[in-house]
Amino acid sequence: MDLTAVLAIIAIALILIVVVLLVVAIVNVKAQRRAVDELTRRRSTGLGEVDEGPLFSHLAVVMNPSKHDDPELFRERVRTLADRLAGIEVHFLDTTREDPGYGQAVQALEDGADLVIAAGGDGTVREVAAALAHTGVRMAILPVGTGNLLARNLDLPLDDLEKALRVALLGRDSLVDMGWMRIGDGEDALENAEKRAFLVIAGVGADAEVIGATDAKMKRRIGWPAYVVAGLNKITGRAFEVSVSLPSGRQADMEARTVLIGNVGRLPGGITLMPDAVSDNHRLDVLVLSWRGAAGLSQIIARLVRPAVNPRPQLSTMEQALTTSVRLVTSKPQPVQLDGDTEGRATHLLAEVDPGALMMRTPARPEDRASDDEAARIGPHVSGSDPVETQTQQGAAEKS
Repeated sequence: MDLTAVLAIIAIALILIVVVLLVVAIVNVKAQRRAVDELTRRRSTGLGEVDEGPLFSHLAVVMNPSKHDDPELFRERVRTLADRLAGIEVHFLDTTREDPGYGQAVQALEDGADLVIAAGGDGTVREVAAALAHTGVRMAILPVGTGNLLARNLDLPLDDLEKALRVALLGRDSLVDMGWMRIGDGEDALENAEKRAFLVIAGVGADAEVIGATDAKMKRRIGWPAYVVAGLNKITGRAFEVSVSLPSGRQADMEARTVLIGNVGRLPGGITLMPDAVSDNHRLDVLVLSWRGAAGLSQIIARLVRPAVNPRPQLSTMEQALTTSVRLVTSKPQPVQLDGDTEGRATHLLAEVDPGALMMRTPARPEDRASDDEAARIGPHVSGSDPVETQTQQGAAEKS
């Protein structure tokens, strides 16, 4: 090999070495920038071990005392943990039968709270959220009720008070959507109706019927399975006619046993009823279900487990849409529920999503997430070309 070839090889090698060194330098610079950004983020959100004093100066806890066997013991535990975790004093405001949380949350805002925690079930959470929407004041949840559906969908710790309070004080901020519903017995009543908040699922028909029939004592004793017991008596009810209208102008008349409008879709037991209902997608998932008798209901359940199932004869229908709002008109007044609280009966309903309405505290560390959400998801996945509205083709059952 002559000298020229050797020099050429050496030159190429040197060029490769320089390129490698440049790549390594760029990677290191980017890594350092990410580290600085992460440190800045942790300083601004209170995450990690950076000690710059408490992130919050006024912590208010809106508490439903009826959910506790010993309310004072609960208060003392929260005070002790809050002092240890963040060195912060806690101000408690108890809900009442007449005011289940909204007024207390408003009072907390007037008192200057910069973090308001709802310590109760989904009903308490809903009332507090209605008061905090678009205020910019952070909200957190200490799950205490039966279903705790919003907490489950946000992966919050369900049975560990210290972990739940750690998320509230040292977690991260997440923008969460909520829904608003107006109900009435006609168009005029609907237009003049007050908006009512929901964060989990609003329902019209059989599901609201089941919730209304659930025994409160049994619910407190055995938890969410009490709804199953009540539902056994409501399987064979009659369907009702409903007109469903979407913002695009699409309108459909159909039979239904229940209409569900979901902001989130996971239920207890690892069941995902509405896979497309998530807390930050700025959409509501609408599910219209109808069935005839126990056999028809079993078909619904089978299709939720395996969407490809097409049973014969068809004794059920299932229609689904992802949308920003939905208007329902029923042939007869139907029971209505919002996040498990009954809201009377109505023939006209309008539900709308409110994107990013809440600044919610959610887990920043994997170990602070709920431990019971690893069960298999159950439910059909809906996809479509229109990001605003999609509707499934499954469930176009033959009417006989």
